[in-house]
Amino acid sequence: MTDPSRPIQIDRRQEGTDRLESWKEIATYLGREVRTVQGWEKNEGLPIHRHQHARQGSVYAFKPELDAWKESRKVAPEEPVPAVVELPVNRSRRKPILIFGAVAALVIFVVAALFVWRSQTAGVEGPALSSIVVLPFVDFSPQKDQEYFSDGLTEEIIDGLSRVPNLRVVARTSAFAFKGQAHDVRQIGRQLNVGAVLEGSVRKSGDRLRITAQLDRAADGMHLWSHTYDRQLRDVFALQQEISQSIANQLRAGNVPPRKGTTHLAAYDLYQEGLYFFNQHEVPDSYWKAIDRYQKAIQHDPNFALAYAGLADSYAYLAENSAVWPKDIMPKARQAADRSVALDDHLAEAHTSVAIVKLDYDWDPDGAQRELRRALDLNPGAAWAHHWYAHSLEAQARLEEAMKEMRTALDLDPLSVVYYWDIGNEFLMAKRYDEALSLLAKANELFPNYPITQWEAAEAYYRKGDHDASERVMEALKSAHPEIEKDPTYLALLGYAAGRAGRREEARRILDRVEQAHRRQFVEPVMVLGLCLSVGDRAAFRRWLSRARDERSAFFLYAPLATYFYNDDPEAKAFFARR
Repeated sequence: MTDPSRPIQIDRRQEGTDRLESWKEIATYLGREVRTVQGWEKNEGLPIHRHQHARQGSVYAFKPELDAWKESRKVAPEEPVPAVVELPVNRSRRKPILIFGAVAALVIFVVAALFVWRSQTAGVEGPALSSIVVLPFVDFSPQKDQEYFSDGLTEEIIDGLSRVPNLRVVARTSAFAFKGQAHDVRQIGRQLNVGAVLEGSVRKSGDRLRITAQLDRAADGMHLWSHTYDRQLRDVFALQQEISQSIANQLRAGNVPPRKGTTHLAAYDLYQEGLYFFNQHEVPDSYWKAIDRYQKAIQHDPNFALAYAGLADSYAYLAENSAVWPKDIMPKARQAADRSVALDDHLAEAHTSVAIVKLDYDWDPDGAQRELRRALDLNPGAAWAHHWYAHSLEAQARLEEAMKEMRTALDLDPLSVVYYWDIGNEFLMAKRYDEALSLLAKANELFPNYPITQWEAAEAYYRKGDHDASERVMEALKSAHPEIEKDPTYLALLGYAAGRAGRREEARRILDRVEQAHRRQFVEPVMVLGLCLSVGDRAAFRRWLSRARDERSAFFLYAPLATYFYNDDPEAKAFFARR
């Protein structure tokens, strides 16, 4: 027989399946009433655990511990029933007294039941919360050298929760906007429009891992749940799923669909480093660093589908940002993306990677949409997939649908400048200039003097006829970013503004500089068309039109709607329509 005075040892790897999260679940498992189980804990040592905030209703238990406790008792006694002592009464008044007693007992029972119910439903058992932000986990490692690991863990939890249907999870960019800052969960809740905030820390030392996580209600900052996980590093793969599922349970959101990863620690470590560099978006250096880490991760685990998807995206974004000639890099992106899907058809990132290649390089919006619909089926909360789905709709001239999808992406990632400039671009395409300016003014509050959004504001002013305002914005942009003229694509846009403002000699000099730059590096051809027109050089205009087709411009598919790049020129419109 088990000694009930000794602590019961359980395998913590089974916590996810063997854990009961409330008095009600514990009582149901033991086949007793809640009152009985609470009495057993108080009087007979039933192994019940409480969360750190120690609210009465916030308890949990493990099935193996309960089973061992039952075995130690052999026969679990029923809840004691008090003896009934019948006092002498006047027979003529017995019936009213019995009725009164029954009513009183019923009232006491209802009040007691209400008390138990309220205690059970307090805190984490309250109303379900349908939205959450996962703040970057803090690196508490001794050498403070595990930032990429804590960032990666945060992203894994974000990804896991975003795959839960009907749960809105703020995407990485907005969540990481609060990295390294003192914060008030109530303010974050208001800014991101979420019901819950998760924060935590990571301490990695040798092969040991300690992760703490804390869930707070955003409305009032109330602490809902917390837990500390002490594990070996090799358990990190199961632990990511366990933490995500624990949070989903607290939010009553449902199950977190599992996904295939790697069991190779070195490959996992390198993948997290690659992800860390990719998300810095420093063109081109951080992309090349990401490529290096992803390739090394694949060397350790040739079947690591996520690493192939990351590799594909890094290649594609070198082309997307005009850092490399598309013909030199996009076939590599396609190869990596296809390999990722072949290894794991249930990976949303893999299908998104394939879609990016189909849009930017193959100019196949129908094929891209099939991949993106598959990605969104697998991960409905993926802001990046919604963003690319919007681009596929733009390529089909389905602008209203595209704007709705891009708004969905912004709702999931409200502090991402990418979605602001994409929606601003869509307003320009739709010739809705006042709406563009309103949105871009908000973007400028969040991201002051950001080059793309400022250029879009200048373009919106110009298109609605306020040329002076357009010039002021362009001058402010050049003043805030004097280095911008080193980028030939931006330089072409500056030349376009100069030419249509009447400074044709300046524009002509800029066109010559852009031509010289094209001999050394890729220049996005669509961005040069307006500059050619502003100086009246039709030969150069046709040359850059041909380059847009021959050099596989990533903007080619969107050019039929983005007529402001070439001032609605009929020849350009006919050219792009023939693709």
